[in-house]
This record gives sequence, structure tokens and C-alpha cells, in this order.
Amino acid sequence: MVNDPYTLVIALNSSQAAEGELYIDDGKSFEFKHGAYIHRRFVFSDGKLTSVNLAPTFPASSRFSSASVIERIILLGNAPGPKSAHIEATNLKVDVELGPLWVHRGRGSAVVTIRKPGVRIADDWTIKIL
Repeated sequence: MVNDPYTLVIALNSSQAAEGELYIDDGKSFEFKHGAYIHRRFVFSDGKLTSVNLAPTFPASSRFSSASVIERIILLGNAPGPKSAHIEATNLKVDVELGPLWVHRGRGSAVVTIRKPGVRIADDWTIKIL
């Protein structure tokens, strides 16, 4: 589970914005007391999803490392029209998948899915919806 991929589900508000945090540690020790954890903030605003580090800087020997990547980003309530996404950290362009999400029977909501952006959960990055 330590290096399993992540799916981010982002529920946008009426202003097409959202934010949240993710905390990860090894789940079995107390090394987090010495800085061995990942703490990220995700912000979606102006058509961009940004991941930034919230953890204080500790010596490299005490940092928690994870090879986990984000395998899917699901944007709920996104304005219609996006066709692709640009990952600024890697200068990669990926396609997005549009589709309804059936929340209640007969009612759908606009959903944008970015499949396999390939960004690491522990890195800083920005993905712009085009």
C-alpha cells in the first residue's frame, strides 16, 4: 500500500474552485515525529490544479519517501468544454475523458477525468485544464 497509486476526487464549488490536503506516513512507526511524512495541499483554481508541500524541511535522512503516482484525477462539477490537460512539471499533454456521473437516478453531473497524469504524489506540480 505504501507505493499504491492515488486517485484524486475533486468536488468543485460554484466558483469552480476547491482545495484539500493529503497526509501520508509509513503507517507503522513513530518516524513521523522526526519528519518522515508527506503533507500536500491541492488547490484547484482558474483551471489549474496545483500540488505544494506543507511539510517542514527536515534532513534528507529523516524524510519519508514514496514512489506513488497519481493514476487518475476526477473533477466533479467542472465547466463543460475541456479537451486536454497540460502537466507543467513534465511538460506533458494528456487527454481528458468527459462523462456523466450518475449521482441520483436520471440526473447526471459533468465530470472530467484525467487518466495517468504520471505525477508523483510527493512532488510539486501543476496541471492546467485546456
